[in-house]
Amino acid sequence: MLEHNSIEAARLVYGERIIRCTNQDPSLVQGLLSLDGQIDRAALWLACAQAKHQGEPDHVRGLLAYLFSRVGPPNAERRAWLVGQIERRQIGLRDLTQEMLVGTYLEWTDIFRLTGCQFNPSRVRERVRRLYEQILSEPELGGGRALESISVAR
Repeated sequence: MLEHNSIEAARLVYGERIIRCTNQDPSLVQGLLSLDGQIDRAALWLACAQAKHQGEPDHVRGLLAYLFSRVGPPNAERRAWLVGQIERRQIGLRDLTQEMLVGTYLEWTDIFRLTGCQFNPSRVRERVRRLYEQILSEPELGGGRALESISVAR
């Protein structure tokens, strides 16, 4: 049997794959992502993947890159390197990994450079939130569990 940490790692890998645009169809990974019973956590990644497939994929990918960058303690050296790569257009969303993003606390201007366009992060967040609620209300997955907040700081 897989341990909880293994499933959590699988969810994080799936999130990275959404950013890099190499993720599997959400319906194919739904079972794996919720194998440990953490339906709300699985639903968040499934909602991000569905939002990416339904709308502007780079907007969802940019939102996730922003959120991953705000995990962990600030790392000024990593941030300086990554921002420099972004400014010189030597790195794109497809190139990003969790290790590159964590602790960099990217600004929205950096995200907009990565995506090649400006967008309204709140609108993207709300689209993901609606899909999250929808997924959790589906009897075969969530059965109506309460919505967890998805915050996007500006």
